[in-house]
Amino acid sequence: MKVKALPSDFIVHEESSLVLRRERSEYAVFRLSKTSWDTFDLLDLLARTWGLTRQDISVGGMKDRHGSTEQLISVRSPHGTPRPLSQKNFSLDFQGWSSTPVTARDVVGNRFEITVRDLTERETNLIVGNAPVAARDGFPNYFDEQRFGSARHGAGFMGKEIFLGHREKALRLYFTPSKHDDQKTRRLKKCIIDNWGHWDRCSAMGFGEYGRLLAYLSENRLGYHQALEKIDRRFLVFVLNAYQSFLFNEVLGRWLALEAGDVPLLSLRYAFGEYRFFPSLPPAMAQRLRAAQLPVPGYDTLCDDPAVRTILESVLVEEGITLSDLRVRNMHRIHVGGVPRAAVVVPEDLSVSTPEPDELSPGKRKMLLRFFLARGSYATILLKRLTLPQ
Repeated sequence: MKVKALPSDFIVHEESSLVLRRERSEYAVFRLSKTSWDTFDLLDLLARTWGLTRQDISVGGMKDRHGSTEQLISVRSPHGTPRPLSQKNFSLDFQGWSSTPVTARDVVGNRFEITVRDLTERETNLIVGNAPVAARDGFPNYFDEQRFGSARHGAGFMGKEIFLGHREKALRLYFTPSKHDDQKTRRLKKCIIDNWGHWDRCSAMGFGEYGRLLAYLSENRLGYHQALEKIDRRFLVFVLNAYQSFLFNEVLGRWLALEAGDVPLLSLRYAFGEYRFFPSLPPAMAQRLRAAQLPVPGYDTLCDDPAVRTILESVLVEEGITLSDLRVRNMHRIHVGGVPRAAVVVPEDLSVSTPEPDELSPGKRKMLLRFFLARGSYATILLKRLTLPQ
């Protein structure tokens, strides 16, 4: 099975509850349509183009760079309405005004239209057979691998080191190259890691935020804490949340194993651990799982359920971290806490098209899937569930 062979194969429409007004207010709101753009990179471009800071531009969530996505963004602009933009692979259309910026709380969910390709007859049959079960019982609400992009180099979670107060180690992870980096970025990061502490050896290669950090470290050789403070706050929150999401995944998988009892679970490895999925469930068990919430752990997390508390404590012990460690100390304007998250999510309006020949893969088939997911749930986890053995 192939997903995102073309940007048009992965279409995402964000649905928002933000109330817009016609009269001018503090924030101009635009509909952003994009393909092949990382959200952080695009916000950088918009800030430069409009002569604003990145903090002046807000989004409700990070959308997949490999799909065709639409979402709201808000712009605080003291000098009038920023002009709408339309460039290669993105466009902005003015929607109205708001007294508050767009945040994750405004996002109701996302509506997906996904074309899956290169399907064998077996995969086609699995999707057809699994779709009614997933629509009825739901699927585990894991965070998928794209949530952990900052750790895709495989060297560890930058967020964990920030939580533990290991500033130099966190900065090393920020500069650790990944095979997913473009060649220019990979060269620069390799130079920095190979010449750690000798920042001037790589200064000529610096660009963007990496260049600004190198310039600072060249003047302040051991200023690791201050260098971290200079990284985009949104990125820092993103890497902290990524580690919390990993902890949630670990808790969820173990909780499902406990709750499922005699029902055998299906396992699927991923880069940071193992997903456990349930097959068709007895109605009472399915209802119980759908009603449950588990903690995305934070320093302020409280567990009333002793079974969940025991699972969480075991995960934390294995990670060598405590709940009290999950408080960011001595970093300006960085605050993350724990939040509850549904253990299981049910896709709404799930439909599966009749299989057709795939024009990109002769002899294989393609199918169109349509569905709606609540905020924070991953369409790619549903796709994994749909192709698991029955």
